[in-house]
Amino acid sequence: MKKIFLTGITGLVGSAFTVALLRQRQDYEIVCLARRNPVKTAMQRTCDIIRDECAFDGCPEAADAIISRLKVIEGDVVTLDPEAMAKDPILAGTDIVFHCAADVNLGKDKTGKTFRINYNGTANMVRLAQLLKVKEFHYVGTAYVAGKLSGVAKEDTPIDSGFNNPYEESKFKAEMMVRASGIPFTVYRPAIITGRRSDGRIRKPLAFYRILEFMGKLKSHRCSKLGVKPTEYIDLNVNFNTIPSDRIYFVPIDYVQEAITALFQKPVENRAYHITGDSPVSTQQIDDAVCKVLRLKGVSVDSRTATPEMDDKLMGRFLGDLLPYFSSNIVFDQTNVRKALGDKALDWVYGVESLEILSRSFYQDYFPNVEWLQEVAASK
Repeated sequence: MKKIFLTGITGLVGSAFTVALLRQRQDYEIVCLARRNPVKTAMQRTCDIIRDECAFDGCPEAADAIISRLKVIEGDVVTLDPEAMAKDPILAGTDIVFHCAADVNLGKDKTGKTFRINYNGTANMVRLAQLLKVKEFHYVGTAYVAGKLSGVAKEDTPIDSGFNNPYEESKFKAEMMVRASGIPFTVYRPAIITGRRSDGRIRKPLAFYRILEFMGKLKSHRCSKLGVKPTEYIDLNVNFNTIPSDRIYFVPIDYVQEAITALFQKPVENRAYHITGDSPVSTQQIDDAVCKVLRLKGVSVDSRTATPEMDDKLMGRFLGDLLPYFSSNIVFDQTNVRKALGDKALDWVYGVESLEILSRSFYQDYFPNVEWLQEVAASK
């Protein structure tokens, strides 16, 4: 039996990986690090997440068996003491560290929290892995360690091209630390995670979904001011003040789950893998899909020099941290992924239809009591 010490079990990727791996393999057990909250212990949170993930994956009957192969240590990657934790009998014989915990804050890091979690937390995990003398270190980073790069981002040669935010910088520096640790490593770099390919659904919406929520609220507010039904088509006349791009890498959560689980079971070769897919979408496709679903006109994406309107300013205030990802000119190299998993693994395509499906699913799942959103989301 191989033992994994895993962080980030309560996150989107960590829970998806855990369920997929333990369903496929009977020769692994996982010890995970998790925090308690005011109402639940770390173990209770972990069990709840695993049951939710199993239900999402269509295998609720597998939850009990998976949970039986999990042990939980209550703690935090930032505050743990590697020297003390290495002596915990529960970690004796640990073969692998899988470090997935992160703070995905794309805005300013005024208190340093993002850097502490992503960089200091990784430093603690690397030190713990060294003390435990593990054979492998698996690290979930981000494709956007590429930062402000314009052009091809290679999997095995990350370059400091400047960063859009502290999140990117902290993840870049953390990855460099893993590479220099002396432990055989694998790095997984997902892009913008979205709903699964079959029905667009996602268990924990992040990043892009803030745009969908904002646009729904903006339409509702505008319709209220105009005295029209929000189910009608209206002209918003708003602009996303950024340079349009045709290189926005949305990656379905089921592909992330499948790819990372498959790559984890390959020999560790000190390589990084772009978990981005090879089917980027454009700002125009996103605009078309969201406008069709919400029945909108007059939504544009361009870098204006004129004084922005009030709604444009509001959009910048609430969504400004996301805009660099919608003007990116990065092409994510897929050499290592293709070599390890084959071309078939990348044989899926995103487009306007996929964007419409994930948008409708989001509104249906997360705004069940907003009647007009339910109506427009259900219509084709």
